Amino acid sequence: MKSTRMLKIGSRASWLLRETLVVVLGVLIALGLNDYWTTRNERALELQYLMRIHEDVSTDAEVIDQWFGSGLQKKLQALDAIAPVVRGKEPAPEDVESFLRNVVIGGWGGTSATRWVTSTTIEDLKATGNLRLIRDVDVRRNIARYYHDNEMLYIRSRDRRTGYTAFVASLLPLEYDVDANLAAMKEFDTDRAVERFRSTEFQDLLNQEYNLALFRSLIDNAPSKQLVSDLEQYIRRLDNSPHRLP
Repeated sequence: MKSTRMLKIGSRASWLLRETLVVVLGVLIALGLNDYWTTRNERALELQYLMRIHEDVSTDAEVIDQWFGSGLQKKLQALDAIAPVVRGKEPAPEDVESFLRNVVIGGWGGTSATRWVTSTTIEDLKATGNLRLIRDVDVRRNIARYYHDNEMLYIRSRDRRTGYTAFVASLLPLEYDVDANLAAMKEFDTDRAVERFRSTEFQDLLNQEYNLALFRSLIDNAPSKQLVSDLEQYIRRLDNSPHRLP
């Protein structure tokens, strides 16, 4: 009887052990599958974020080219053209139309507080904590540095904004651009405007606007282009579909 009882106990223990092993094995398989799908989803999400940042920074490069390239050069040329008259080194201009046109162009971009980088994706990454999904430490660091440096440049540029454009707007219609002529200003006293633009007050504003323009001339799209290149290389290492990139 004792021997039979021991056999039954041993049989139950063996059965319990087998059941436990089955349960443990099932849990381990489930955890493994969960890790597999989680990793797979995170890798897909990483690639999506990288593609979005690549698109954002490519757009940034184009905007910087436009704002701080040809547009900024026209602004500086206009300020150079009016500076001698405004500073009293030359007499009142004979070509009033060109002078006033350059006064207006000299204020281009002077009031804009718009950031020149697209920050939607990076803000999403920071808010969700998904920046960690970008596994390459150097790529992640380069992305963070790009947005940090541009934010600092934006703040310094914003803090240099002047009252130049507001002063001009009090005397001239701001729609007076490269295609306008004096006929479009018939309701304005152009002689008075010219005299006001030769005042000490406007000289100070001109100097401040120069400072803003010269600071912005230091901003170029080299960092944007470099980050675009780095992202393209990294994306192609992750993805077997290089045709996704332009």
